[in-house]
Amino acid sequence: MAATLVRGAARELAWLPSLQCFRHKSKAVTRHKKAIHFERQKILALTKYIAPKPAISESCVKPKVIAEDNGKENLLEKFQCSQLEKVIQENKMVAVFQRSSIGTEDFLHLRHRLHKHEIYVKIFPLQVIRKILGQSHLQALLPLFIGQTFIVVSSHAKVKEMLQAIRTAPQIQLLGACVDNRLLSKQGIVNYSKLPSKETLQGQIVGTLTMLTAQTPSLLTHHSTQLCTMLEQHSKEEGKETTE
Repeated sequence: MAATLVRGAARELAWLPSLQCFRHKSKAVTRHKKAIHFERQKILALTKYIAPKPAISESCVKPKVIAEDNGKENLLEKFQCSQLEKVIQENKMVAVFQRSSIGTEDFLHLRHRLHKHEIYVKIFPLQVIRKILGQSHLQALLPLFIGQTFIVVSSHAKVKEMLQAIRTAPQIQLLGACVDNRLLSKQGIVNYSKLPSKETLQGQIVGTLTMLTAQTPSLLTHHSTQLCTMLEQHSKEEGKETTE
């Protein structure tokens, strides 16, 4: 009797169903997130923390990574060097300007105003400028090329027109120039613009020479005319004495 009970209990413990059914239910939502009031949203937006910007730009703090020279010739730099050499040789006026904080649209209007007087803006990388100007007669202008700089060129010395065009752009600062192979400072350029034009000077020189040539005959005959006048006066005085 005891043996049969033990065998029945062991059989019941060893038997397990092959399939079991479980019922899964979704979790009951007990709390819904209530929308924030509109006034509170405005207060949160106004009191949101805004991290202050650094006083110095990251581009100024982080050093620029210079690409390693693999011994290959930079074709773009070579082309820009040839263009800069051509600009220096073909133009009599080369002025250096510094671009501070002028916008793109204002800078475009400035280029258009200069273009009306056949004055052109040329922008080249600093390494190209230092490479070419160091081997030319404009070597003294190299210390002016620091930061965002560009050059203004013209085949004629149109200094007055250039100063009038940049007068409406105070963000552009004139640093120096080379006019007719003469290096000029900012004040020197202003003084140069006040000089009369070449045609006016030529007219004044021609007028002076014409006046001198017109006075030459009178100067040559002055002494003889004066002598004749004195002799006539002397003869008149002798005639009066004889009649008396």
